[in-house]
Amino acid sequence: MVVEYRHILLFIIAVTVCSGLSGCGGDVPAQIVWQTETKVTPLSFMFDHAAGLETARQERKPTLIFFSVPKNVGSQRMLETTFCDDEIKSLAERFVCIHVDGSQESELCESLAITSFPTIILFNIGGAEVRRLIGGQTPEQLAVQMHVVLQATALRPQMVVGR
Repeated sequence: MVVEYRHILLFIIAVTVCSGLSGCGGDVPAQIVWQTETKVTPLSFMFDHAAGLETARQERKPTLIFFSVPKNVGSQRMLETTFCDDEIKSLAERFVCIHVDGSQESELCESLAITSFPTIILFNIGGAEVRRLIGGQTPEQLAVQMHVVLQATALRPQMVVGR
């Protein structure tokens, strides 16, 4: 018995189409996806730049400012991964973290010479820029830079009030 290849091909196509129409081999049911999905939230940001700087001054904390724009792949990736990392969230408790939407705060971005997104600027407790990180950062890369700022803050001699 001789079977032509076109008959085999037609049979495979027919089985594939019927399977797709019957729901076989389709997407995983929503309830299963929902059960396996875990939603991780990023660290808490302040969204008012001026209020964030005032909070940092009052609390004598270093500042992390994250500049991003909507629909920027690097910015979104950092929000979904880097800023959801446990170590980053732990380190962030020792900073005042501010998130600036560059599309809404163009004057601020211009005054700080922000020309690409994402950009992170780390300031010491005196408000001086210590590090500028341009482009997406992994949790490991950002953690190293946050540690540098915290160590510099710890080594800084305490100011004597009233002199």
